[in-house]
Amino acid sequence: MNTQPRQVDADPQTDIICHCKSITRADIVVAADAFGGDVGAICHATGAGRVCGGCVPRIGQIVGKDLMRDAVLVARTALDDHHTCYRFTIDAPIPRGSACRDALFEFTIGGRRHERSYTLTEIDAQARAVTITVRREANGIVSRWLSDKAKVGESVRISDPFGGFMAPSGHSPVFLAAGIGITPAVAWMRADTTPTRILWWVRGDTAPGLVEHVRALADETSNDLQIFDTSADAHRPAGEAALGVLRGLTGPDCDHPHLCGPQGFLDEMVTGLDRLGWGKAQRHVASFIYAPGQGADGPAADLHKLEQFDIGKEAVQAPSFHLRAADGLSTRLREARAFLRQFYHEVGAETPLEARLDQIAGEMRREGSYVQTEAELAYGARLAWRNSNRCIGRFFWQSLTVRDRREIGAGRDASINTPAAVAQQVFDALMDHIAFGTNGGDLRPSITVFAPDGGIFIENPQLILYAGYRQQDGSVVGDPKNVALTDRAHALGWQGDGTPFDALPLMIRVGDQGPYLFDIPREAILEVSLRHPDTDRFGALGLKWFAMPAVANMALDVGGVVYGAAPSNGFYMGTEIGSFNLADPRRYNRLPEIAAALGLDTSDDNPLWRDQAVVEVNRAVIHSFRADGVRILDHHDLSRWFDRFRADEDRMGRPVFGHWPWIVPPMSANLSNVWHDAKLKNVILKPGYFYQKGQDAGLAVAAE
Repeated sequence: MNTQPRQVDADPQTDIICHCKSITRADIVVAADAFGGDVGAICHATGAGRVCGGCVPRIGQIVGKDLMRDAVLVARTALDDHHTCYRFTIDAPIPRGSACRDALFEFTIGGRRHERSYTLTEIDAQARAVTITVRREANGIVSRWLSDKAKVGESVRISDPFGGFMAPSGHSPVFLAAGIGITPAVAWMRADTTPTRILWWVRGDTAPGLVEHVRALADETSNDLQIFDTSADAHRPAGEAALGVLRGLTGPDCDHPHLCGPQGFLDEMVTGLDRLGWGKAQRHVASFIYAPGQGADGPAADLHKLEQFDIGKEAVQAPSFHLRAADGLSTRLREARAFLRQFYHEVGAETPLEARLDQIAGEMRREGSYVQTEAELAYGARLAWRNSNRCIGRFFWQSLTVRDRREIGAGRDASINTPAAVAQQVFDALMDHIAFGTNGGDLRPSITVFAPDGGIFIENPQLILYAGYRQQDGSVVGDPKNVALTDRAHALGWQGDGTPFDALPLMIRVGDQGPYLFDIPREAILEVSLRHPDTDRFGALGLKWFAMPAVANMALDVGGVVYGAAPSNGFYMGTEIGSFNLADPRRYNRLPEIAAALGLDTSDDNPLWRDQAVVEVNRAVIHSFRADGVRILDHHDLSRWFDRFRADEDRMGRPVFGHWPWIVPPMSANLSNVWHDAKLKNVILKPGYFYQKGQDAGLAVAAE
């Protein structure tokens, strides 16, 4: 069957406006009917905009209020190699409010809009000016653009300030910050005349100018600043060391702590505050990454948590990367218990563990399986990424957005939801995923999870792949890896254009029906035309690649429940495109023409011309993606992020496993610390992502 694609408007029931709280457009519309255009009342009623606040301008758009203002970058002050202050003037009065407010910034980079929320470290209402302090991140599209390219006079758009932080009369907060999480404390010092206490964990060797800047401000405003330089061992405090510091804090300010920093830092500090019995009601947590169970005012007060969970002894191990679902009630219960114990240890839940396990056991006996809560599913999907020992990009595991579409295909009425209708619903959800994950180039790690019992299977190894057309002489136009998949699409009635870069249709099975064919509209696929920073001849080759890698046909196995359709995306490591896809002799094999375009000596006198060409094609990939504002990391940066992931896990007391041939970069491998790591063990844990029966493991390279 060949189903014609259609452009689908966002479904109000599934179009998420507030990702922190999973508030849909439909929720906002209902609240708007009750409160008219009062954005504040809508946010209060729904909970939207009360965590990071980044959705507030979108809520304004829904109710017909444009909360964005034209602004101009008027000054930039570099503090050190990594940190810069940017001052903007705004073409509108700035509403008054409390300290530590944020604003949404809209930048146009490479012809695409990018939005970011930043804490306003200074608000000059009289001059209609605001200042932000930004750390340049290696994989940050906006922060790199601000640091490397933005010039005084750049036009941007900025929302009205939102959020804020106030302590009750007679109290002053204590700020607990890590790294660039110091910005709310800076905002407080500039905006509030009440001196406060600030505890800051920071790597002084990478932030000397920022440290000097904050120290001078604290002296000027008579605030008590205590700095813990973590250059030698960590980028956040060790548990017992942090507890020792917190034990020394006394007085009414301890009832109103403000925490800001990376998620690992927040997890550790929240645990420390809980153990010391500090009040939770007034706790304010400003997270870089929203964590499950954590609301606008901090963790829920009534969560049940476990003190201990030993991953090495309690987590379920898998014998291979191929799916082997739990067989039998007792085995499924064992896997459910192991997963739930880890969930309750790391996240917690409102229902006591044993009561939840009793619920699950009853469901399994009656139905043969059980329905996981949204929190359990979200944690399980993120944990599966953290467990993915073939992925070098696991540092970002907590940033995964989990899109719950389990209603599609679940318990369907065959007379209403035919297999073809279900396949159409799956395709529509996949189109939503592509749009959300691509995000105009600012890629968002995302997973869409369909019903575990819906019989849904996506045959494509990735959502986006280029066709491979076998020629009569045995050569291939396009991607040789996908010849078999292309032949299958042809047998089902699909005809491509025959170019080297034709996107394959999606092939979706429902039960024993299908596969049903769906063409992906060209405008839905963001592609990057590859060019070289030093010569135009490279661009003349016509090479390109799609922006978003999204594994489509691996199963997500969580706590005894298998989700056979759970496509997920991350973002590319440059060598995946340059070294694997374009240079590999079994793939596009473009090194000879690249060498010719670059004028390289390919004679026997230069046996390393291929090595030279590989470096240059990888330079072209990184240069092109970054010039177009598309998120990507080079293999050196990603190796360093993996080192940080391991350091984080070590400090949390969790083992890190890895499959060495997959973790080591394919270029300059011995320059990565992983190359020299003899202790890395290939242990496969559940929850995890697994190849399914009949699937070619070689076609399903995990996306990082």
